[in-house]
Amino acid sequence: MTTLALSTLSPVHIGCGEVYEPSGFVIHEDLLHVLDPADLAESLSDSERKRLAAMADQRDPIGAIQRFFRDGAARFAELATQQVAVAGELAREYATKAGRPTQRDPGGEATYNSFQFARTAFRPFDGTPYLPGSSLKGSIRTAWLHHLNADSPLTPAEEKDKKGAARSLEQRLLGYTAGKFENDPFRHLALADAHPEEDSTPPPTRVLYAISKKKRPPRDDERPSPELKVFLETIPEALPASFLGELRFGPGATIRWEALCDACNGFYRPQLEAELQHPVLGALLDRDWARLISRLLGEELGELIQARQGFLLRVGHHSGAESVTLGGLRSIKILGPRVNGRQTFDFRPNTTEKRYASLTRAGDSGLLPFGWIWVDACDDRHRHLSDAVQQQLGARSRLLREAHQDRLLRLREEQAQRAEAAANLAREKQARAAAECAEAAAEQERQRGLASMTANQRRIEAFKSDFAARAEQLRGKLVNANGEDHAKAKALAGDAAAWPQAERQAAADAIEHWLPKVVRVDLKDERKKLKLSALRAS
Repeated sequence: MTTLALSTLSPVHIGCGEVYEPSGFVIHEDLLHVLDPADLAESLSDSERKRLAAMADQRDPIGAIQRFFRDGAARFAELATQQVAVAGELAREYATKAGRPTQRDPGGEATYNSFQFARTAFRPFDGTPYLPGSSLKGSIRTAWLHHLNADSPLTPAEEKDKKGAARSLEQRLLGYTAGKFENDPFRHLALADAHPEEDSTPPPTRVLYAISKKKRPPRDDERPSPELKVFLETIPEALPASFLGELRFGPGATIRWEALCDACNGFYRPQLEAELQHPVLGALLDRDWARLISRLLGEELGELIQARQGFLLRVGHHSGAESVTLGGLRSIKILGPRVNGRQTFDFRPNTTEKRYASLTRAGDSGLLPFGWIWVDACDDRHRHLSDAVQQQLGARSRLLREAHQDRLLRLREEQAQRAEAAANLAREKQARAAAECAEAAAEQERQRGLASMTANQRRIEAFKSDFAARAEQLRGKLVNANGEDHAKAKALAGDAAAWPQAERQAAADAIEHWLPKVVRVDLKDERKKLKLSALRAS
């Protein structure tokens, strides 16, 4: 087993078929704040839920829903379960264009920018990005096939069978026949998914523009062609040893580490150098990045490549057709203009455009190519070179990584506070429910007691209940004598005089206990006036 440390050299986006849906995030202060549907639903008022439901039933719901979330961005951002950095210009575009139609058709139907951000491959349980082993192995396989083919043309039989040529070529180069996949040498090479080191700060991601640039200078009379502009979540460039993986050569393996390094570096290094030196597009690259990579290739990284201590790879979306096809055999479909309503095209050995990661929509400068990584497996003798590479990459990404770490700490603190608040709220609800349950049980018991009482006893209980409620309302204050409350006590004392002895005594006890809690009276005088002693007499 060979342990691998993988560093990103340029932004990487490995598609996973998922996007950040506009109703599942807001952008606030150059951050994409991912929202949990349950937390979002809990935070909405009844009126807001009704508004959202009404929006969803509209003929044109997208704009209204986008505006709802955009206008509440600051508030909803406090519910974030995850935060992703967003290019500043893209954040401003969201703030000004979300919910506004980009155009309308003749029938008045509006078209909106969907603001769907394609996610890079991530772990479902915590959202952390990773590099799938299948993507890494696919890039290695392409380099190995190129190495074996050595720019040779297809055989006449392969030329004749256009549809099956690629499969036949692979079988010929790798030495297995159709249906005998067990003889494919790559079946003896196992490459694990590359994940961040356990207990380390997970790598940041960042949403950038993915734009397309022509490889040639524009002609004087040429109108600018519409360029590809989409939004991609990327693992940023220059993250040193941010992913760890494993490469296993199984029993019977015919591919060896040294040959693998030579094949990958022989295929990918010239492409990376050509990208840095491109006569047109090289000038659009981020200058500091281009100088850094050029210097590393000429010094420490170049020495590690020479010593077979690791290899370059290009993975993920927008790596370019040249990076996923074999030299000498490239036949890339190039679209031409539409003629009489039909799309024209031809096949060429090279593409006419390249795709770049950009912080701006125009992409006039500061561009970065997609997909370049360095796979390191150096021994102790070359550790100083590997450390030097990591230090130089780390210097470029330091601010980005530190900002990400600070965000994670704040986010975890906020999540802990929200969890504590939710737990307190749950306890309060539970206590209220228990109190309500106990109160209901007590009321039920009281009603059962009342049902078994005589009319006089119920009269006494009603007096006690009324005065208890009145005392609670007054909160220690007293009302003047001879008012409504005082009259109730007098009426009870007068009526009780004709009751049986036990009921008279109960009435006297109730009056003596509750009257001074509500009415300002001299209890000694009141006993005489209401003849409470007589009520108690047998």
